[in-house]
Amino acid sequence: MKRILPAVLLCMALAAIPSCNVKYFENAEIGDIIFDPSLAIPVGEITYTVSELFEELNDAGAVISPNEENIIQLNYAETLQSQSASTFLNIRNQTFGGSLASGINLSNPPVTTTLNVSELFEFDLSQTSNETYDSIFFSNGEFEFEVSSTFGADIDFTATFISLVENDAPLVVSGTLPAGGSDFTQTESLVDYKGLFNLDDQGNPASNKFLVRIEYAITVTPATTVTSGQRINFDIGVNNTSFDRVYGNVGNQSLAVNFQVVNFDFFRNFEAGNIGFADPKIRFIFDNSFGFPLGIDFQEVSAIGSEGEILPLEGDVVDNLQIINGPTVAQEGQLIRSEIELNRENSNIDVLLSSQPAKVIIEVDAGANPSTIAPVYNFVNDASILDISVEVEIPLDININQLIAEEVLDFNNGEDLDEAKRILFRINAENELPLGGLVELQFLDAQNNVIFTIDERAAFAGAPVGADGRTTEAALSTTDIQLEETDIRALENATSINVVATLTTTDANSNVAVKFFEDYELKFKLSAQADVEINAGGN
Repeated sequence: MKRILPAVLLCMALAAIPSCNVKYFENAEIGDIIFDPSLAIPVGEITYTVSELFEELNDAGAVISPNEENIIQLNYAETLQSQSASTFLNIRNQTFGGSLASGINLSNPPVTTTLNVSELFEFDLSQTSNETYDSIFFSNGEFEFEVSSTFGADIDFTATFISLVENDAPLVVSGTLPAGGSDFTQTESLVDYKGLFNLDDQGNPASNKFLVRIEYAITVTPATTVTSGQRINFDIGVNNTSFDRVYGNVGNQSLAVNFQVVNFDFFRNFEAGNIGFADPKIRFIFDNSFGFPLGIDFQEVSAIGSEGEILPLEGDVVDNLQIINGPTVAQEGQLIRSEIELNRENSNIDVLLSSQPAKVIIEVDAGANPSTIAPVYNFVNDASILDISVEVEIPLDININQLIAEEVLDFNNGEDLDEAKRILFRINAENELPLGGLVELQFLDAQNNVIFTIDERAAFAGAPVGADGRTTEAALSTTDIQLEETDIRALENATSINVVATLTTTDANSNVAVKFFEDYELKFKLSAQADVEINAGGN
């Protein structure tokens, strides 16, 4: 609470007293004490808005601002995860092999004869999971083709790779295998190639099909023989690929969301007591440009207390798979935003955050193409991304009961009190907030020993609340603090003040939640009267 208000005012007063005009309010009376000669002066007036009272929570990660109802709200945001296409989808290396026999027996023909052999081969792409590919636009990769012959005759061959296309033309490899011959090998870069895997060898729609037509011509001379079992053998490799775009279905692969911890440092401002939030919300925001929907499973959302105690999130939002939309093919390149909100209607988030957790652990599994919705056509491009962030909104619609906050403030005014014999402070509070506070001041020396204590007393009273949720009038209160000479001498050795504030909202014992509206103000007026020593010069 704004450096814990009365302590600020008290420090101002202690600093002001030695320099005051001793004739000001001479013979003035405060309570039952009359000092003569006396110093009775107005020290200062401070007005706080609700935002200002809680502004130090900004330093603990929360942003303080009014919501649409003008209720002050704690806002917390953090990015949980970003996943790109390159880390989600890797195309496996593909290896295919086959052979094509002549199917003909021909021995020592009377004239040189050419035999033609042709066959269309269909291979299935290997998969990482259960994905199916219709087409892949390659940005990189290596293609390798190796062919050999068992014939004792020259072979002219042509391999047409129907599934690998550049500028709408298939990749074609041609060559000659001499009689008794050597192997033939050719490699190609797959940059700018497109893989088409959407037809089978009968021309029917399919997925994961790799087609290649192998053709060869055998030159059989009168001195050579060809048997039906002689053949050419071939191997195909498509390796180390990366892609610009992929179309088909990525199956049920998961987009990993790393184990995350969201730290709620602002709860560290409080030492003990109870706080209950009436309407907190945690909103998970998914920005998805992958071309498929996701099923979100909250595998773990738990609040971890300052002592290590664990409170798990419960409710319908956890028990049921949540759906995140992705762009359609017509929307490729767009980010589709989906939100999942945890609130008191679908979870125990109000109980979880009211436990004042030191941190919240979040583990989310995002699975592609959940079975609970109709299948959709998928795509992934090299710019696809899934960004997951979390926003926490905690409106100050709360019940606070004996909540204790402590803070240590510097105190450098002790040496200025050597002329003071007795001091009386009066703090007048005018409070529009439904929050009252008790304050205890512990003065500490340089070794952090308590050398003097101003016992706990009411600093300001909570305002009454009407049926519309707003306070009906300001609560007025007066607090007197009297320091005798022995007390003042003790303060001369103080270097800091430990301020202990105990906060309670209006009707807290009835479990009533109250709202802190932005236009509420808390005003303090502080005056002081002191007995001081005056030298011959009137100083």
